Amino acid sequence: MDELLEGVIVDTGPTIPIPVSFLTDLLPAMTDIAEIQVFLTAARLAIESGSLDAPIEEPVIVRDRALRHALRVVGSGNEPDNRIATGLELAVGRGVLLRFRTVDRRDERVWYAVSTPAARQSIQRMVTGSDAPPRTLWHGDHAPRVEPERPTVFRLYEQNIGLLSPIIAEQLVRAMERYPREWIEDAIGEAVAYNRRNWRYIQRILQQWAVTGRGDNRPESEANHEVHRRRS
Repeated sequence: MDELLEGVIVDTGPTIPIPVSFLTDLLPAMTDIAEIQVFLTAARLAIESGSLDAPIEEPVIVRDRALRHALRVVGSGNEPDNRIATGLELAVGRGVLLRFRTVDRRDERVWYAVSTPAARQSIQRMVTGSDAPPRTLWHGDHAPRVEPERPTVFRLYEQNIGLLSPIIAEQLVRAMERYPREWIEDAIGEAVAYNRRNWRYIQRILQQWAVTGRGDNRPESEANHEVHRRRS
């Protein structure tokens, strides 16, 4: 019995409060490990900053040593930046993380916050100008402007295809779980090029690429390996 208990976590040090709703409602829907790792990292960094509602600057998350180690592909020398970026896109698209920008003249910075009611209200009030940004968000001697930031794929869809309904947003999140982000961006471009501006056409393109390969500069085996990795 003692041998079975060797791997049990017994550390009674500091803990991170994770909402039960995340464990019961959101976690079961997450199929990409990058999204889970990114969210837990953001929650840990926020708590270390003093509160689960605290905003975390993007480079702090991207450079986190534990996160980079967790998302490094075994046997690969490539840095895990793409997987971290995908995890952030998925977490923002699903709504478990909030993303916003602070703009001060030519200096722009991207921030994330765990999507708690307090964080949502705080960001909304800063965006509308009801509240001034706290000093932790300042770039220099003046309070920056705060702007909401959408996931890249969401913005691209809205700019080129049409309004983003809740159903389409959910479909895009599912697509980001199954396909590389670059595929979705390129599929949107294909839809625009052929003047077929609808989600069904974009979805057919992605499905075809997954089966036959893209025929791009990457080896087909590499592209298909990425798709199978996401599905697993």
